[in-house]
This record gives sequence, structure tokens and C-alpha cells, in this order.
Amino acid sequence: MKDKFYSKLSFYLSLGFWIPLLNVGLSIVAFIIAIIALKKQYYEPKKYGGTGYFVVAMILSITSLILTIVGLTLYLFSDRICTSSICLAINQ
Repeated sequence: MKDKFYSKLSFYLSLGFWIPLLNVGLSIVAFIIAIIALKKQYYEPKKYGGTGYFVVAMILSITSLILTIVGLTLYLFSDRICTSSICLAINQ
């Protein structure tokens, strides 16, 4: 039986992108653990498994970080970006 602990741990941590204020930290930790799982599975494929788990964890972590950065950027620069009459009416 193959050990899938690190793969499943990174997957479950990457699901933390739903938790506000913790999503960035959990995504970074999940990405690091997914890299550890990748290395373990690469060097000892007979002992470690769970390739699907850590691949999905890496994808979710990167997507969560990118969307968080884009969302924060849009929020911080929203007054400079939106100059239409609709935005001005909402902001007043």
C-alpha cells in the first residue's frame, strides 16, 4: 500500500481557499507540501502515491493565489479603474 499522506494533506489544505483571510496562508502551505509530495513520489514511486491529489492541490493553490492577487489589486485600484458614471454614482 502506497503512502499518500503528504498528497492528501496538500489537497485538503488547498481546499482552504474558501476560508477568508486564511486562504493565502493555506494555499502557500498546501503548495509547499504538494512539492514535498511530488519529490517523494518522484524518488520513491513504489512507496509514495497520490499523484492526482498533489497535482490538484498545486492547481488549486496557484489559482487561489492568482485570484486573490487580482481581487486585491482590483479592490485597491477600483477608484482609478472605474471612471464611468455608474461607478461614480455607486461610490457617492
